[in-house]
This record gives sequence, C-alpha cells and structure tokens, in this order.
Amino acid sequence: MSAKKVRVKKLIKEQRQARRRAIRDQERAATRKAKRDAAAARTELKAEEQRLRVERQTERQQQKTEQRQRQEQERQQQDQERQRQDQERQQRAEQQARTPAASPENAATPTDAATQAAVPASATTPAAVPASATTPAAEAIPADADADAAPSAPGPQPRSRPQPRPRRKGTRRERRGANSRAAAVVVTAGVLATMVGSVALDGLMDGHSQAATGAPGEPQPAAAALGGASVTAPQAGATFICPPLPGQPDSLSTDGQLEYRDRDSSADSRFSAVLFATDLSGSFPDSSWAQLNQDERINETPVTDASAAESTNPAETADTDSDAEDSADAGLSQREAVHESALDVARPPLLEASAPPDGGALAAAALYEYEAQDGPVAGLAVGQCTAPERGQWFFGPEVAAGSTSLLTLANPFDRSATVEVTSVDSDGDRGATGTRSVVVPGQTTRSVNIAGLASAGSDLGVQVRSAGAPVTAQLQSSRAAGLTGTGVEFLPRLTAPGSEHLMPGVPIPEGVPDSAEQADEESTTPPELWIHVPGDQGATVELQVYGEDGQQVIETPGVFTVNGGEIDAVNLRGLEPGVSDIRVRTDVPAYVAVRSETETGSDFSWAAPAAALQEGYGTLLPQLGETELHLFASAASGSIAYRVMDTEGEFGPEQSVELPAGGASVVSAEDLAAAEPEGGQEAAVIVFEDPQLDGEGSVHATMTSTTDEDQFSLTPVSQLRGAQEHVPVRLLR
Repeated sequence: MSAKKVRVKKLIKEQRQARRRAIRDQERAATRKAKRDAAAARTELKAEEQRLRVERQTERQQQKTEQRQRQEQERQQQDQERQRQDQERQQRAEQQARTPAASPENAATPTDAATQAAVPASATTPAAVPASATTPAAEAIPADADADAAPSAPGPQPRSRPQPRPRRKGTRRERRGANSRAAAVVVTAGVLATMVGSVALDGLMDGHSQAATGAPGEPQPAAAALGGASVTAPQAGATFICPPLPGQPDSLSTDGQLEYRDRDSSADSRFSAVLFATDLSGSFPDSSWAQLNQDERINETPVTDASAAESTNPAETADTDSDAEDSADAGLSQREAVHESALDVARPPLLEASAPPDGGALAAAALYEYEAQDGPVAGLAVGQCTAPERGQWFFGPEVAAGSTSLLTLANPFDRSATVEVTSVDSDGDRGATGTRSVVVPGQTTRSVNIAGLASAGSDLGVQVRSAGAPVTAQLQSSRAAGLTGTGVEFLPRLTAPGSEHLMPGVPIPEGVPDSAEQADEESTTPPELWIHVPGDQGATVELQVYGEDGQQVIETPGVFTVNGGEIDAVNLRGLEPGVSDIRVRTDVPAYVAVRSETETGSDFSWAAPAAALQEGYGTLLPQLGETELHLFASAASGSIAYRVMDTEGEFGPEQSVELPAGGASVVSAEDLAAAEPEGGQEAAVIVFEDPQLDGEGSVHATMTSTTDEDQFSLTPVSQLRGAQEHVPVRLLR
C-alpha cells in the first residue's frame, strides 16, 4: 500500500474520531443543558410551591388570628358580665350588713362550738401554720373588716368570687419569657411537693414497719435516705444538624477551617425537614432553619411561630386539662405538620425548634440527600440530621488511595466546644498519631481530615468526644478511581454501645465467593460485619442471618469471639444474593454495623442497628432516587399500620403491612405512592403506629434509596416523637 493511501486512511480515521468526539461533546453539552433546564424548572416549581405554601400559611394564620380575636371579645364580654354580677352581689351584701343583727351573745352557736371541738389541738398551734399558708383572700381583708362584720346576722353569707385577672400585655417574646419562668416555678414547686409528701408518708409509716434506716424506736439519722425518685423534666428545644455538601478538600488550616474544590456540575443536594404540632389543636413551637459556616449562622428562615392557645381563666384551664393530656398523647398522623425543603444547600443546614409552649414533646426530623452521576464524588448518599451529643462513634471511613473522609463538627450553641477526635484500628487505639483536638467556636463549624489519623487501607473507627458545648459530628466518606467516583456515603452515627443489634434490609450483591480462597480481583466484595467492643474486655458474638425463606446457613461462623478495644471486620460469605436481615448479639456492649456495596463496585453504604418501631417512629422520604422500606419482625408475627404525609402536611389513608415471624416485608415505592393523600403533593414523610404482634417480639425497619445508575444508600427508621425525660431526685430527711 502506498504512503499516500496510508495517509488518506489515517486522515479518514482521525476525521471519524473527531466527529465522534464532537458528537459526544454535543451529547454531553445537551445533557448538561437538560440538567440545568431541569434544575431551573425544579427551582421555579419549588419557588411556586413555596409561594403557595406561604399564601396558605398566611391565610391559615389570618383565620387563627380572627378566631383568637373573636375568642378575646367573647372572654371580655364574659369578664364584664361576671364583674357586673360581682358588683350586684357586693351591693346586696352591703345592704344586708346595714340591717339590724342578733345580739353578740347569740353569735356563738352550737354548730360553731362543735366545729371548734372538732379541730385538733395541734391545728391551733401557731408553729403548725406556716406564714406562707395565709390565703390571699385573708390578706385582702382590711383592718376595719371585723367591725363591719360583727353586727351581721348569723347564717350563710354570700361567697365573694375572685376578680377576673387582667388581660396579659406585652410582646410575644415577653410573654414567652414569663411563661418559661412560670414553668420553672411550677416544676420547682412540684419537686418540693414530692419531697414533702415523701417525708410525710415516711413519717406515717415509721410506726407500722421497719424502715431501711433502722427499727422503730431507735434514733434515726437526720439525713437518712428515703430512696431514689424522679420527676418529669420540662421539655426543652431541639436542634437537628445536617452534613454539608460532599466534596474534596482543597485546603485545611490547623484550626480546622476547610476549603473545598469545585464540585461536579452533576451534583444535586436537597434538605428537607418536618415539624409536627404538639397537640390536636395545632400548637407549634417557635422553629426555624438556617445554615452554619466557619464564621457564623446564616440564612435563618422562620418555619413556625409559637401558637399555643393561651387561656386567662383558671376554670377554663382546669376544664381542659384532661383534654390537653389526651391531645398530647394523640398519634402523630392525627396532628398538623409543617414540611420544609430547600435545594442545593452547600453549608450544613440545621432545623431548630424551641421548647413547646404547652409543655408537650417535640416531634421533628430533618434529612439531607446528595446525588452525583459524574466526578470524583459520584454516588448517592442520604443522611439523617442529628442532635448535638458529647460522645459519638463512626465505623469505616474510606482511607485508601483516591478516598476522601471529612469529619464536620458543628456547634449550634453560643459557647465554645473542645472536641477530641481519636481513631481505632485492628490493633487498637492509635494513640497520639491518631488523635486530633479541635476548638469549635459557638455557632460555627470545623473540619478534620481523617486521612491524617490512619494509615492507608486500615480498618478504622472514629470516636468524637466533646467538652464544653456538645456538637454534632457528620462524617462524609467517598472513594474514586482517578477522576471517576465509585461511591459516597454519610456514615451512620452511633451514640452508645449495645448488646442486641438488628440491621434489616442489607443488600447482598451477586458474585460474592463462598470462601476467601475462591476470591480474585474480579470477585465482588462481600458484605462486612464491623464490631468494636470499648475497653479491654473481649466479647462473644452470635450472628444470625435471615433471608426470604427464614434463617440462612452461611459460611461465616455463627458464634465467635472478638478482642476488646480493637476493630474487627468479618466477611459475610455464603449469603444468598438479594436482601438479608442480620441480627447480632454480644455478651458485652459493643458497636456494630454492616458495610455493603454493589456488584460493580459503583457505590457502597452502611447499615446501622435499627430501633424497635413504635407509635411516633418514621422518617422523611428522599426525593432523589427511588425509595422503599424493608421491615423485619423478630420472634412474632402480626402487622403494622402506617400513613404517608405529603409536602403540604396532609395524610393519606391508613395502610397496613403483614409481618411473618422471623421474616421480612417491604413497603415499596408503589405502596408509598398509593398511600399518598388523594389529589395531594408528593410523599414526604411516613409515620408508623404501634405494631400488632401475636407474641413477644419487635419490628425494625431500614429505608433503602436507589438510582438507575446502580447507586444506593441505607438509612435506619428512627423516632420522630421526642421521649419524656426524667430528672433523678434523691429524697433525704
């Protein structure tokens, strides 16, 4: 072949390659434009939804304001009517007082004598009547009242009714402060009343039984303990802090200030939050959402205003006490709720709610989603926004070549926090080389690059301890092969070790070899069970795996031991591909989680232990990807009901899922869509009721989010309604 033909063929080949590159570039440009247009359309849609939501909220607020005004007018009319009646009674009493009365010798009737004889002698002792026991009515009697009352005729006298209390004035903030001080006084009075009552009860029982401090008749010490007790603590506010937008670090200062590289244009993120009313009348606490950066809190946006009904009439308050208690115990799906969301939030968002004005328990949650199809941080990650804690634990940050693991420490309080970050690997605590101390000023964030705490490729655990203010720790972890991302996740936070761990819905990929000898470079990475026992004491571990047909027989031993103070990562082999439910028991409290990844290695995620479902449990539903919930019932069969709420706060009809004993059930994306309210918006929250089981057992759930690009993320279903807290009280006498 001549040189000329070779050059022509080469030229033709280059032209073809150039055309292909041009076509690919055009397709990519078209794809990017379509994504930008779609993002713009979503932004416009969200803006329109926000506008409509604000209009509806304003309309509801106006209706509530008008209703309150009508109630105020009715109360004023009632107060005026009562005042008029009181004036008439007072005039009648004055007229009766001016009429001639019986002689003073007849004033002491037999009835009065009998009444005086019935009063114990101790009751007339001045020392037995505390100064504070004087009633307000007695204090209000003028000095010359006896002279006026002496000539009055014996017999029943008209009772004077208390004057109506004046209307409360001042701003909402002033009233809120007064309510808080009043609540504190009431709680203090309740504690003192509990102590006094306990002391009195113990004194009454001393003559009938032997007390713990000695036998009757023996001298008792002045400070003998009456035993432990507790009182219900007043409800406090709550703060839920989310992770930041994942990325790769560009620079990190010695004091923890991080600068990110530019993110890929395919990255999408979404923040969502829900806040439930504290009762059936639609009372909300003050709440807002904002963002924290490395300098301050920014972009604060109100979500709800305190809207508890205020009553100035004691009789009305007494009549509604039982109704208020029943209302506070009502299920979340019967209450009003507010849903909030925002797109492309880069800095850590937070949801903050103040203490409920009616003393009820808060019910709220927040969620952060991330998805990227291209770039070095590609994958799907769904993370729960969590409350500040003083102690937190994380498994498995990626530290191999091409990986990025960044710990974000957020302090939403006004005082600073001193945070110590320590790392543990398969050999134990890494000591000074695996420790960092960071000061996090109030209302700011700081970051730690975990790569500086561990050697490449090691199995690592991270513990976060805070002194001063508690902090929220969020650990983002991603991996990449060159510029191509192969997974990203917000690692689940564990706050306390336990002895019973149940991880439902763990994906088991195809291609996992049954033994380590059969594994090669093309084999799928098996799921891994990670265990850490704090301290030096080892633990015995019992492992059970359940599949579609019940408990499975697997290659991994069902009972084995691990050392204390180390990280143990156990490969789970011999599992049937699909979805498995994993149960782990340890005879010593331990941290446990399961790591899993896709068959192609395009993404990974972690399954953390899920709590037993009860009324008030649920989760926000991600909008990125497709979502389903995997439920597992241990030891007993039955059913559990749930309801789905849309973005407007409307609930759909109640649905039910049948649960086999030791088996699983799924609430699919189609089930969630069918459970939406008719004609409503997209599903936003799922709320569960108490499970109905045939025997002793529990139900646990994990939410799984997936995309068409073989990406996935696991999130345990947890509690939405805040639990009652109790303050321990030790009573002494």
